[in-house]
Amino acid sequence: MMQSAYEQSPWRSNLFVVWNELVKNMKFLMAYPVIFIFWAIFPIFWFIPFILQGEAFVGGLQSANFAQITGSGEYVPFIVIGAVLNSYVNTLLYGMGESIRREAYQGTLDYVFAAPCNKAYVLIGKALSESVSSTIFAASQLAISTLLFGINLTLGMMLPVFFIVILLILGLYGLSLVLAALSLMYKQSHDVSETIGYVFYVFSPVRYPIESLPFWAQIIGKLIPLTYALIIVRSIMLLGMGLSALYWEILALLIIDAFLILAGFYMFNWMENKTKKSGTISHY
Repeated sequence: MMQSAYEQSPWRSNLFVVWNELVKNMKFLMAYPVIFIFWAIFPIFWFIPFILQGEAFVGGLQSANFAQITGSGEYVPFIVIGAVLNSYVNTLLYGMGESIRREAYQGTLDYVFAAPCNKAYVLIGKALSESVSSTIFAASQLAISTLLFGINLTLGMMLPVFFIVILLILGLYGLSLVLAALSLMYKQSHDVSETIGYVFYVFSPVRYPIESLPFWAQIIGKLIPLTYALIIVRSIMLLGMGLSALYWEILALLIIDAFLILAGFYMFNWMENKTKKSGTISHY
């Protein structure tokens, strides 16, 4: 008996699924170019109030207390880096779970889950498209911030930063798979995504250094992958440190990534089987 293409080369078949899902979602995104304008420009207006607030409270953008905690008095780059990396959290957490709802709205969810492939790779393709769009938006925001605020960027600086962003994305993929699993069972993960987004926003050093939080809040913050990504990227861009000097933070980020990815795949596959057996997978 002849083997199917998937049985002959499952790895190649999974890559085929991821690639085609990536292409499909990018075509969907390109059909609405105004989205690029919005996400490339408007996030800058979201962190400008914090810059104005800093000037109002401190009388400028330099603070001795801030420099003692972070090692750098550069408040504007600190805020910009936090806003850019946090944009990955927003797009990936919402994108994966909402992609399940979008398939249900379009009437294609049953066809997706009838396909002879691991459905997690379908979601990875969707998440990868979100990562590509997020990277485009992040690059636009950094370029505009460089022109407006004079942030210094070099190629030697950006290569290790790009590596850390990839590690952050991997951890968010795992968490997004958990949210997608919740979408299968409960048909809506928006509230959970928003809650997790706020937890990241409050307990990670997006707008302020983690050392400014109470001790119990710092413990929560150190369980979040965004925290380590922000610490590493800011150390590279603001303090001129190399990756070799940040190996403990990189190791912690890798451990959290591995846990989230394993938990995400397990949760999604378990929930997929459960909803198929219960017959609720195609319920509205």
